[in-house]
Amino acid sequence: MDPRFETVQADAASSFRCLWFTCHNFAEDHTWHYHPEFELVWVVRGHGTRFVGDNIESYHPGDLVLIGPNMPHCWHSETEAGGHLPEAAVVQFRPEMFGHDFLDLPEFERTKRLFRASKCGLHIEGETAEHVQAQMRSLFERKGIARLIGLLDILRVLAEAENDLRYLASADYHITNDVTELNRHRIEMIHRHVRQNLSSEINQADVARLVGLTPPAFSRFFRRATGQTFVGFVNILRINEVCRAMTDGSDCITNIAMNCGYNNIANFNRQFLALKGMNPTQYRERHLRLKQNATAFPADNVSPRQVLELH
Repeated sequence: MDPRFETVQADAASSFRCLWFTCHNFAEDHTWHYHPEFELVWVVRGHGTRFVGDNIESYHPGDLVLIGPNMPHCWHSETEAGGHLPEAAVVQFRPEMFGHDFLDLPEFERTKRLFRASKCGLHIEGETAEHVQAQMRSLFERKGIARLIGLLDILRVLAEAENDLRYLASADYHITNDVTELNRHRIEMIHRHVRQNLSSEINQADVARLVGLTPPAFSRFFRRATGQTFVGFVNILRINEVCRAMTDGSDCITNIAMNCGYNNIANFNRQFLALKGMNPTQYRERHLRLKQNATAFPADNVSPRQVLELH
């Protein structure tokens, strides 16, 4: 995909930006884009699909991600029950705001490792996520040096919490990604078409015609632009929709799978296990168990430092 460059302005009398906002759709407010700032994103309310490089996952309230400079990303929102608007808190800061001499101090060695790891995007989980969310909320109540100290303390918590961090984009995304100016528009058309037709058969040749490509050219384009196959992309969105439906309601898993375009339940179970690391029943039971314990929505069952490779 060809991401759009976004200009980020620091807040008045501040070296970084804090933004708390609501909108009708995160993707309409911030389409597929990148910027030279680090970005810490907390989804306060809303659910949908999160794109970070070649990683595609569902997100729910409480989702927390740190994205390194120039990593393309966007969030696509689903309609909320009751007409509630998606809501997010965002902190954006440039790496050079601290100065090289400052970061070269021995006390900042872990922070430098955190910055290097964020190149692929990091999903923040567990108690670390809860702690950082509370710290982000307090940033909006601070000014001046106290606000800057608050940001430094957030970075300290993240740098010391490696077991609660999980890579998002694949390690070679920056090497394999090959895009043109037209690709962003094509990918957005493809995403919209797939989302609107998840319950139906999605024919790759039809989608190729939609964006003005032959089927072979479409396959090459999609692989270069996203790092994955079109079939894999459709499957990811379908499984994410299944997860949303399973955690939002009590309908049986077979009906949910069929409503999301899976006519072969054995194939659905295989695909779900491959992407989520557990079967659908285990996923639903885990979500209910965590919900009963008043914790955040569960993350996928992958090891904290594992790179998620989507094919």
